[in-house]
Amino acid sequence: MVNRSLTVAAAACAAALWHGDAAAQFFPVNLPNSDFRWVWGEAITDERQKRSLRDFSSSGHEAGFSCQLTGALRPGSRIDELELRRLEMELSISLYFIQAATRVLNELDYQRDLDWAVLDCKLPEAREPDPEAQQERLDRLRERALRRQAERRERRGQSEN
Repeated sequence: MVNRSLTVAAAACAAALWHGDAAAQFFPVNLPNSDFRWVWGEAITDERQKRSLRDFSSSGHEAGFSCQLTGALRPGSRIDELELRRLEMELSISLYFIQAATRVLNELDYQRDLDWAVLDCKLPEAREPDPEAQQERLDRLRERALRRQAERRERRGQSEN
């Protein structure tokens, strides 16, 4: 428990001293206004990914972003397979996926268990409303409202008689 407290305190101190886009990786999380990609660990190459023994991945959503987390632990990591799968599951069901993933990755990096990780988040593309489809939808809603209004009047008329 003390180790986690020290990790959180170290991350908070680093966040206070860090500036620029990378500062968003520390608490409090300040999310960018567009797609972003945060990287932990050393440069990622295909050879490095192949060499990694215990990969992990998770996906989730937060603040309108759809995110994919991938990474690997160092070969000498003390985290076993069961813990790693539990961590993946907890991250995937988190309501604050980006914040949870950031916290976990900073902690793993601080403990020297993390080889590399990438958090890739994208905002969904805004769909242009199709004027014809929108009008068709409005027409259907209007017809349904008129039908329900007529049914209510009919029921009222029957109950008065």
